[in-house]
Amino acid sequence: MKNKYLKGAHLSERKFKEILRLFADDLTATQIANISGVSRVTINSYLKKLRHQIARYCETLHPVPAHVVVCSPSVETHADNDSDTLVAVKPGVSKLVKPVIFGISKTQDRLHTEILPDVSRSMIHAATRGRSVLETLEATERLRRFSGVVDLGQYRLYRLGNSFSDVKGAPLMDDIDAFWGLTKHRLAKFKGLNRNTAYLHLKECEYRFNHRNEDLYAVLLELLKAYPLTLS
Repeated sequence: MKNKYLKGAHLSERKFKEILRLFADDLTATQIANISGVSRVTINSYLKKLRHQIARYCETLHPVPAHVVVCSPSVETHADNDSDTLVAVKPGVSKLVKPVIFGISKTQDRLHTEILPDVSRSMIHAATRGRSVLETLEATERLRRFSGVVDLGQYRLYRLGNSFSDVKGAPLMDDIDAFWGLTKHRLAKFKGLNRNTAYLHLKECEYRFNHRNEDLYAVLLELLKAYPLTLS
């Protein structure tokens, strides 16, 4: 079946556009499946491929080549059957679960995010207090690139104060706070935890925020015209 946005699909282009519009409206996989009449398994598969494409696009715009990290948990916490969801680990649920920590930076009119697997909570606390004892640590040096760092385990944004305004003089932290507000709202809709998809959800939030003043459905169509999804 011909579908220029999804190669090798047994799904009409019209039906795929319907799914894409529901995704742009930020509905969950369950909601999209119920409305579109397409199975939940198929929807999850398509959304995962779409998020991978979004992540790859965001990577091309990152000012510094970022190390792409897929977080694999050493200890599993309770999760529902949705393999494509993410919420933060609540403090005290399990101290054995390594927290997902990511940095937020801004260049021109875009925010960028990067998961920081080698940054610990203690390092963030030290950086926010301006302790020079950590200056020799490579991971701490990386923190200097970011204006904010988020610990998803604590659901908390730490302001590093590396810069307070962008090149136009607008308050930088206003955008950082707005992005974190959007991310918290989106992640709170999901139930359960899947650390393996943390990176994909983070990049989706980044993409949505950077296109917040545009028609996201139209933006996604343009992205998939240039880089179609494939089922192979």
